[in-house]
Order: sequence, then C-alpha cells, then structure tokens
Amino acid sequence: MPKDPKKIMFMMTILCIVIGLAAIAVGVVAVAKEEYIIAVAMLLVAAWQIFNYRQWKKSLK
Repeated sequence: MPKDPKKIMFMMTILCIVIGLAAIAVGVVAVAKEEYIIAVAMLLVAAWQIFNYRQWKKSLK
C-alpha cells in the first residue's frame, strides 16, 4: 500500500483531467479532418474520464 493514498488519488485525478482534455482536442481535430470514427472514439474516452474524475473525487473526501 502506498504511503500516502490521497496524494496518489490526487495525481490520478490530475492525470484523468489531462487525458480528458487531450481526448477532446483529438476529437475536435478529427472532426475537422472528417475522421468521424476517431472523433466518436475520442469523445467516448473523454466521457469515460468524466466518470473516472467523479469517482476519484468522491474517494478523495
């Protein structure tokens, strides 16, 4: 078990936000290039990261 689980959960939360923002950015570029399958996949990744963020936010309390 890690020495400070709250610190690790905080880092995972930050990582979750970064992954979500990157997925949205890739999704926007994919729409601009008319690659709709990639855009949908990236938006699904971003939505999953929102779910993860809410879950990890609860565990930080």
